[in-house]
Amino acid sequence: MDEIWLKELNKRNFAVEGEDCSKWDCAIVTISSSVLDKLTQEEQAKFQITEFKRATNEIEHWARVEEICDFFGVEDPELAGNIYIRRFKNLNLEDEMKWLDLRDVSEDIPEGFGVKVDWR
Repeated sequence: MDEIWLKELNKRNFAVEGEDCSKWDCAIVTISSSVLDKLTQEEQAKFQITEFKRATNEIEHWARVEEICDFFGVEDPELAGNIYIRRFKNLNLEDEMKWLDLRDVSEDIPEGFGVKVDWR
């Protein structure tokens, strides 16, 4: 874990007092609990626990089940854990790659899982 990179990233993403970071036009990093455990306690505290968006119909429900299973690297959504998000207003492609490097890897999913970066 490259803590120097995270310290620099945090300096670029410091919220000004009174600023609502939920309104930042930014990137959102979503991680699984196993990836969260790779971070220091200080960094873990910067993430918020959340849920996958709820489905509004049966087709969407099964798409969500597939998304959850892919994200956690499991076949049964009951085996999925918690997810955590953090917004970044100054994330760049190098930062994205460093987050993706934290993915968990398994024999079945060598490309990794447990980290997603959404650009808004």
